[in-house]
Amino acid sequence: MTATTTAKARLNICVTCRASSTAASQNSNTPPAPAAERDGKVLYDALSHEMATRADPVAFEIVPVECLSNCKSGCSVALSAAGKWGYVYGNLSINDHSADILKLAEAYANSDDGIIPWRERPETVRRNVIARIPPIGN
Repeated sequence: MTATTTAKARLNICVTCRASSTAASQNSNTPPAPAAERDGKVLYDALSHEMATRADPVAFEIVPVECLSNCKSGCSVALSAAGKWGYVYGNLSINDHSADILKLAEAYANSDDGIIPWRERPETVRRNVIARIPPIGN
């Protein structure tokens, strides 16, 4: 990477998340499922596969992360990039949100400051924002 090239935006996907509907089972006496069976890992695998099959280059990378500490609102993802506002989204699922997570990440990557106007966010994920994090100084 040259000094004039900026790093891609990141779509961080928690691979240890359980979907919100199963998060309550974490408090039961049932042993946790292996990481490969976790809903977040399944989401990561599906989105990574989708990205790998695209013909067009993408403006962001997908990165697996061990925990976003948003267990009560899993599955969770975070958007981040140098000099941009960051976001954490939760209560996501493959069936309801996967296509829109990628649309959101693309809009985020193409934004100047990370802020995507409300009406330009995919409708299925608009209300799933858990946190907005300010960029580190410029």
